[in-house]
Amino acid sequence: MKSKLLQNTKAGIYLRLSNDDERSGESLSIENQRRILVKYVMEQGFELVDTYIDDGVSGTSFERPGVQRLLEDAKFGRINVIIVKDLSRFGRNYIEVGQYTDYIFPMYNIRFIALGDNVDTANSESSGMDMMPIMNVFNEWHAANTSKKIRAVIETNAKAGKYRACYAPYGYVKGEDENRLPVRDEPAASNVRRMFEMRASGISPNKIAETFNDEGIPIPSDYKEQKFGIPNTRRSHHLWSCSTVKQIITNPIYLGHLVQMRTTTVSYKNKKTVKRDPEDVVTVYNTHEAIVTQELWDKCREMEASVSQGKKTRRGTTLPLSGLVFCCDCGSKMHSGWNNTRHSRKGPRIHYRENFKCGSYAKFGDRACSSHYIKMDTLNKIVLEDIRSKMSLVQTDEAKARAEFLKRCEQITATETAQDRKRANQINRRLGELEKLITAAYEDKVAGKIPEDICVSLLNRYVEEKNKLKAELSEIEKRQAEVNKDKADVDEFIRRLKAYMEVPELTREMCMELIEFVTVDKCPGKYSKAPREIHIYYKLIDKQPIPEKKYTNNSTCEDC
Repeated sequence: MKSKLLQNTKAGIYLRLSNDDERSGESLSIENQRRILVKYVMEQGFELVDTYIDDGVSGTSFERPGVQRLLEDAKFGRINVIIVKDLSRFGRNYIEVGQYTDYIFPMYNIRFIALGDNVDTANSESSGMDMMPIMNVFNEWHAANTSKKIRAVIETNAKAGKYRACYAPYGYVKGEDENRLPVRDEPAASNVRRMFEMRASGISPNKIAETFNDEGIPIPSDYKEQKFGIPNTRRSHHLWSCSTVKQIITNPIYLGHLVQMRTTTVSYKNKKTVKRDPEDVVTVYNTHEAIVTQELWDKCREMEASVSQGKKTRRGTTLPLSGLVFCCDCGSKMHSGWNNTRHSRKGPRIHYRENFKCGSYAKFGDRACSSHYIKMDTLNKIVLEDIRSKMSLVQTDEAKARAEFLKRCEQITATETAQDRKRANQINRRLGELEKLITAAYEDKVAGKIPEDICVSLLNRYVEEKNKLKAELSEIEKRQAEVNKDKADVDEFIRRLKAYMEVPELTREMCMELIEFVTVDKCPGKYSKAPREIHIYYKLIDKQPIPEKKYTNNSTCEDC
């Protein structure tokens, strides 16, 4: 006959194995743990109420389904004995393990047994109970050390160009090679390329998503399920979204580069994902076949940095200069609008005359700014004529055009550039001389030709001069690098001009390719012949900031 104590002993056994345990070679399989614990329960004559399992879950956190269910049952009296193979199975956070064993379990009259560590809270005199705090600390150290080793292995593999993700991104499949590098997958790759092309042409990510939805193109998760049979476990509306498109068109993997280790966890205890510093991100270039060209990628990045994406008119078109026009006085974006004209004699007719007005004026009136009114056709004509003048210059004398654009582009004058080159040559010659002087000073000291204090004085002087010259040379090299970049930018600007030589009118695509922004001076008055300043800032050659937005109290001008 069993004792009353044994009859009231309702045991729950807890089993846990993490991926980290498997990697570190620990032979602690779930079945092995189950066999040991069930045998112990039978030998002791306990009633086995339930088995609680967390398979593939780290012990550094107690946010585990199995352990949470175990603690819930213990709290409400369903079990009164908890048995684990050893303390590390219950958890590797020594503070939380100690809190449960020393405070929470005694409060609910829960007996805790860790077989391998000889821990039994019903026997406070055991050696295992005395050693439990030390074992908890060791278990946490083990978790930290294992996590550190695993992170090092992961980073090493990433730097070696091994693809770490479980699945390849949309447009690729994982290859069969050693590194499992992405391989292009049609037609998904064509859809990706189309996204980039649409974005480069000025179409917003939201509009791209709408287009794909209208055409019934499956979203990445649905495509993966349809083609590869991988179930889509996420709740989904099965529709493309703006965020999904943005994720694709900003992912450098489509350039053929692996960019990994972009995120990490706060610590081995806290699994919250955070972004890593840019310098810690692992990038390996040209690892696999690209879906988009560098040129197409750069156009998309340029579009992202553009001052405007433009808005559609009532007619469903995006005006060429929409979002690119700014008030010269307050810096506000100028809004497009329409003038309505009604003729009552011949019946109600409406004529739309498109125009731009200062955004601050439109919102706050003359307390903020003046209207800066300008007809859209007028502004389009001015901008087109200016673009054509540059096209004409390129056609007539490309070398002269390049020189003018470079002068407009450069931050320093040509004279200063020549002076920098001359000074750089002088510095390099002097650095060579200083190296010889430093060597000679050492040799003279060793040979006893000069006293040590004089040698030290000479060396200090030479080294000081050398460091100053190196710093100056570094600044010159930076300026020269800017000049070289300017030359590349000018070449690209000329290439873009040539691409639109035959275009008969100002188009949205042309503006997005060539125009950074336009500023419009205030209207001089309806009948005034006073000059009006229109400033056109071009991409690549006009390295000017966008006008700063500020509110002023300029007087209202007449709409002309």
